[in-house]
Amino acid sequence: MAMVMLVAESHAGEPVLGPNVAERLGSLGVTRVALLRDLSSTAVVLEGWAFDPSRTDEAIRAVFPVGSASLRKFHEVQQVGVSTAQERKETQRHLNSGSSGSSA
Repeated sequence: MAMVMLVAESHAGEPVLGPNVAERLGSLGVTRVALLRDLSSTAVVLEGWAFDPSRTDEAIRAVFPVGSASLRKFHEVQQVGVSTAQERKETQRHLNSGSSGSSA
């Protein structure tokens, strides 16, 4: 899944995320949009299985039609999945070995 984060200072204007923009982003392969904000910046995370990051500029023009020149683009470098499967396996093994007591 491709992911891009667009970070805009307040002078870039408000992001537009209405139905028309959603349709346009969908045509670019974007299936999920997250909006993040602090006191001075707004970030929009775009992701999708069919999203081609080389088309990010098209997505920027859709979401930030007023101030797209002042955006920072963060492209995904690495994605890591986190699982506790090994921990659960070790716990199960410990429980199983503790229940096999000897009967005399």
